[in-house]
Amino acid sequence: MSSETRTYIEERIGRLSQVGGVTAFEYAEGKSKGVSALRVRTATGLEFWVMPGRGMDIGEATYLGKSLSWQSPTGVTNSSYYSNRGLEWLSGFHGGLLCFCGLSHAGAPCDDCGQHLGLHGPISNTPAEQVSWSEEWKGDDCIFTITGKVREASVFGPNLVLSRKITTSLKSSTISIEDTIENLGYSESPLMALYHLNFGYPLLTGKSEVFASPAKTDAATPYAQESLKQWNVFEEPTRGIEERVYFHKMKPGADGWVNTLLVSDREKKDWAVSVRYDASTLPDFVQWKLTGVNHYVLGLEPSNCRSLGRKKERERGTLKSLKPGEKTVLRVELTVHDGAEAVAAAIKATEV
Repeated sequence: MSSETRTYIEERIGRLSQVGGVTAFEYAEGKSKGVSALRVRTATGLEFWVMPGRGMDIGEATYLGKSLSWQSPTGVTNSSYYSNRGLEWLSGFHGGLLCFCGLSHAGAPCDDCGQHLGLHGPISNTPAEQVSWSEEWKGDDCIFTITGKVREASVFGPNLVLSRKITTSLKSSTISIEDTIENLGYSESPLMALYHLNFGYPLLTGKSEVFASPAKTDAATPYAQESLKQWNVFEEPTRGIEERVYFHKMKPGADGWVNTLLVSDREKKDWAVSVRYDASTLPDFVQWKLTGVNHYVLGLEPSNCRSLGRKKERERGTLKSLKPGEKTVLRVELTVHDGAEAVAAAIKATEV
């Protein structure tokens, strides 16, 4: 369909939903009941579900019917079940293609400046406001745009607003995410943002490989240090294996963006997903590698922090913040690459 004109397409369909588009729905049962979502389909075979009811996260994601994302045992959970105590965030961690972490805190639980902070902050468990979506023809392609605002606020606390715009198009295999975060409060606020992108089977296999150009890589734990040189390759699911976390400083290209790539099979090299991001506002890259049974997942996580929590970030002198009225823009793109030629070009793009 890439070369077909708008007229050609419209002469052959009754409405756009025949070939792609955006459909609103709501989860109907269990702990997911009441979560609002938007199903986005493109004519290339890419499909993903944006969830305004869960902070504008992205849940299910498939390409030609094959899953791209890992889905956790919890499933999608209504934000009413959220608890910010310790590790209880994990009881509602659905996985999905994107589970965004922030805004004033991301990473491990900690006590910082007299405040207890649970794992990864509240933003992914906060329903969005002012949600809208559109299907607009531009030339011979139809652009799909979803927008919404998510607020982290408390009395005498932060008042941070995330304005998210997600775009793709009828003829595209790319998801573009642009987030504007603004401090509407009366005092300076910490800012921590981590894009918890979760890839799983059948995209992730024992033959998968990550292609990237790190300037430096550190292991988060002694256990991860033991296999530091194997950070970018994978094994089959192993019972009882622990998670391994690595912190990368990636080399950006001439445009200031970093290119990383997960190749499904390093021998065939015919199917892959790239993660590109603007390193000017996302200087860090966290990798979460867990090849356990039932928990077989790779997290590729552009961020402005490590995942050790706000106290550690403050102690390192790397904690970011926003002054009253100040805003910042974060940009991330995901693209599915299908076929040996497309994957070869994507691998080349990671070389800096």
